[in-house]
Amino acid sequence: MLLLLGCLVLACVWRARRRHRRQLARMAERERAALVLQDTLLQNLQGLILRFQGVSHRLPEDSAEHATIEAILDQADEVLAEARDRMLTLRGAPADDGPRPPNRA
Repeated sequence: MLLLLGCLVLACVWRARRRHRRQLARMAERERAALVLQDTLLQNLQGLILRFQGVSHRLPEDSAEHATIEAILDQADEVLAEARDRMLTLRGAPADDGPRPPNRA
């Protein structure tokens, strides 16, 4: 009877450990997917910023459209910097590491 009880306890412990390993694997996969998504979003945002910079350079500097696009680009740079800081913080890296977008003041 004691042997049967011991086997039952071991089976429960083994099952709990297996469940825990599966949960850890799922969490690791979700984290990898989140990192890929974050990187993709940052790269796409940077691509949009570059496209708007190209448009801005083709407009006369004294035009209202140029000023509007420059204001949008300044805001986009701030958004990009904040997103990078938050993502680095989530990844455990110091938020002040890495290059910053140029300030176009």
